[in-house]
Amino acid sequence: MAKIEGIRIANYRVLKDLTLGKLWNTQRVQPLTPLSVVIGKNGVGKSSLFDAFGFLADCLKLGVEEACDARGRGGFERIRSQGSDGPIEFEIYYREERRARPITYELAIDRDDSGRPYASRERLRQRRKGQSHGRPFSFLVMNGGRGVAWTGQAEGQQIDEVVDRESVLEMLLDRIERRLTGEERAETEFVELQDRRKLGIATLGALKQHPRISSFRQFVEGWHLSYFTPD
Repeated sequence: MAKIEGIRIANYRVLKDLTLGKLWNTQRVQPLTPLSVVIGKNGVGKSSLFDAFGFLADCLKLGVEEACDARGRGGFERIRSQGSDGPIEFEIYYREERRARPITYELAIDRDDSGRPYASRERLRQRRKGQSHGRPFSFLVMNGGRGVAWTGQAEGQQIDEVVDRESVLEMLLDRIERRLTGEERAETEFVELQDRRKLGIATLGALKQHPRISSFRQFVEGWHLSYFTPD
């Protein structure tokens, strides 16, 4: 049974930079348990935390622009943390089953030149079998609706965090392509979405040649969130 072991949220409502549980680069931290209880005073972000999960599910089902407006959220500028000009960011660290290698999903949402929200960055990655340290290998890299995905169980590539976050997409894809061997090319798909307000996992997760992306999509689709307001 899949479970989340850690989550990071940045610039979402009052959650300017929150990490719960462990991430791929904080392995000494205890993971979230199957039953986690959140306690705090009014206004500290409990509702924002729960809505973050609903927002991610809505991004998958509706696209990021509609998700920003859904459930009375009021649009991108209303849900981006006050005083922040950076993207809304999410990082989910989860396992498909107890003994499976963890997978990290990262999503950044920003405004384009016309002021509309879009998925500016999206990534899925996983360490190789037997790899206990170091940067995981990315098997989905999307920047603004364009990118590359590795099919099946192909390991993908290690991508430098600092350099690639700042580089333009063409430079990133060129570096990836130059690193590919003949066998790796057969396992690699260069992707361009028609609508960059849709998530790459929504489209690629429907294809059987991407089982890990499909599993994560189904995991998010299976979330059950109850929205209620007590009297």
